[in-house]
Amino acid sequence: MLKDALPAESTKDAEVIGVAERSGKDGLQVYEFEYKVDSTRGGMKRIFSAVFVASKKLYLLNITHSDRPESPLSPYTRLMLEQALHSFDATT
Repeated sequence: MLKDALPAESTKDAEVIGVAERSGKDGLQVYEFEYKVDSTRGGMKRIFSAVFVASKKLYLLNITHSDRPESPLSPYTRLMLEQALHSFDATT
């Protein structure tokens, strides 16, 4: 995902903040990523992503939040975004 962001002309920089793996429903592996992207379109953004494969289909959730120095991500907002990220799973 990060490699896809870098080649874009508008992307100035990208940095991985964190990577995690968790077991979802029925043992399904869910991969989570947090990274920052600085672009000429929209400035600094923090992106929370979760991805899994089920029934031969790729499922991807991206949550994007503006992360400008004058209005950094608050602990409360981070908690809410992480809760949404952790809830992403296959339904059975």
